[in-house]
Amino acid sequence: MSADACSPRMLATRRSLSVAERTSYLKAVKCMLRKPALTSKVDLPGVQNRFEDFMGDHIRQTNDTHFVGLFYPRHRLLVWAYEQEIRACGFRGAQPYWDWSLDSGSAEDFFNSPVFDTKTGFGGNGEFLPFNTSGLSPLLPITDGKVPSAIADRSGGGCVHDGPFANMTIHMGPGPSTAYKAQCVRRDFVPSNFMASASVEAVSTGMDYADFGSFTRQTELTVHGAGHVGVGGLYGVLTDAWASPGDPLFYLHHANMDRLWWSWQSKNLSTRLREISGPIVANDWLNEKGRNVTLDDIVFVGTTVNVTMPIRDVMDIRKSLGYVYDKLY
Repeated sequence: MSADACSPRMLATRRSLSVAERTSYLKAVKCMLRKPALTSKVDLPGVQNRFEDFMGDHIRQTNDTHFVGLFYPRHRLLVWAYEQEIRACGFRGAQPYWDWSLDSGSAEDFFNSPVFDTKTGFGGNGEFLPFNTSGLSPLLPITDGKVPSAIADRSGGGCVHDGPFANMTIHMGPGPSTAYKAQCVRRDFVPSNFMASASVEAVSTGMDYADFGSFTRQTELTVHGAGHVGVGGLYGVLTDAWASPGDPLFYLHHANMDRLWWSWQSKNLSTRLREISGPIVANDWLNEKGRNVTLDDIVFVGTTVNVTMPIRDVMDIRKSLGYVYDKLY
């Protein structure tokens, strides 16, 4: 399965979309929420719709696709496959990305990001929830009431209550469970984390790594983590390593991660279109438990119905996947 390589689509920042295009994209996401799932309940017992096909697939693959060499190729294919479904639901554009560096200058910049607009964006924060020290809220992790230093300014934790996805319900997670469990999409904004790790300087540092191994290892921790924790905080869905695609913002965040990788590749394209490394076992950077990935390793999206490609076929976004970016870092 591939796109038309003769006329690549132009992926653009959310800011550059017209109001009509933003509205069309949001309608397409809601269309996916209404479409029946293609995944068997044997594979994903809790799956309820086409949107959750992708969420459930991410849950199943999380342990094998994070802090490994597959991280960038796998998520590139995931966002591309999701884009095909968005387009099948009537969106005529290409998957937009969220350039977090534009919103990282201050807490005010973050809270006022167009991506959180309640009419043409994805809605904002959840209502503030104190720490769940009693266990009375079974969907939230129990804490000892101490504020973790990395999220000292967490500001939400409740269900998204405004915008097009207000009170949206997902049916798998939290964590690695794919069993049916209805829950709302939560957000818990942490501007300090976002400002520190999604900044222009953080992006520049990532772009300066000379080899892919260093690039993937460090940027997965920094800018990637910022997009998840900055929005998800302690209780938000985006912080859930497994079920994070339950928040529709996931795909704008990972489209920008892909844009970051393509920007890095484009600094030395002839060499970096063939450059891949990193362990096949999570965090096994010294290869004590296994080998490094190669261009012949396979990435796939989907369970009952899937899209499968060797890594070499996702290295050049203009060819098998058929898109380009309007701007690079």
